[in-house]
Amino acid sequence: MKKIKMESWDRLQIYSFFKDIDEPRYMITVDIDVTKFLKFVKENHLSFYLSFVFLIMNEMNKIKNFRYRIINHEVFQFEKTHPSFTDSIKGTELFKMVTCNLESDMFQFVEKAKQKSLDQGSTFVDLASEDRFDVVYITSFPWAKYSQVTHAHHIDKEFSIPKLVWGKFENENGKIMMPFSIEVHHGLVDGLHVGKLIQNLQNTLNSY
Repeated sequence: MKKIKMESWDRLQIYSFFKDIDEPRYMITVDIDVTKFLKFVKENHLSFYLSFVFLIMNEMNKIKNFRYRIINHEVFQFEKTHPSFTDSIKGTELFKMVTCNLESDMFQFVEKAKQKSLDQGSTFVDLASEDRFDVVYITSFPWAKYSQVTHAHHIDKEFSIPKLVWGKFENENGKIMMPFSIEVHHGLVDGLHVGKLIQNLQNTLNSY
């Protein structure tokens, strides 16, 4: 990671404005078309959840704003960020948080993520692997389609790790649509960047 030189940072004015706001984070929810990607996942016997984790993490890493983090009142930019995702604990109604490194290949990532979750067992969170800033917090709500969502969080103006969630996909006029939400710190990420991410994500989904 590299420390941002504030005096020459092109976002300094925007960051300075938003960093002291009581709640500088905002969330955007959209419906995305996963028709082709879902077909690809099923044909290759992959986990849709983990495959989509791989896809969205790759798209986020292409835009530097999603790799900014505020650490001890300073801003840093990571070269790459990795997923910290929720997973169910088999045989229970409980869940856990699993953190693993992002691989360059989707198939390899899905297998390694499954193994990391399996190795973690029923432990809710492995602090040794989760206590880091170069992550994105990810969860899903596969039981119903939603139009709005919130996250549990501490009141911390410097908390800058993005949070993602997506819901149940449904057939709408022959297209498989899925609600997708992203929460970010406005000092680091503007609506323009979220818009680019959503557009790029949809283009990638359509390419399968």
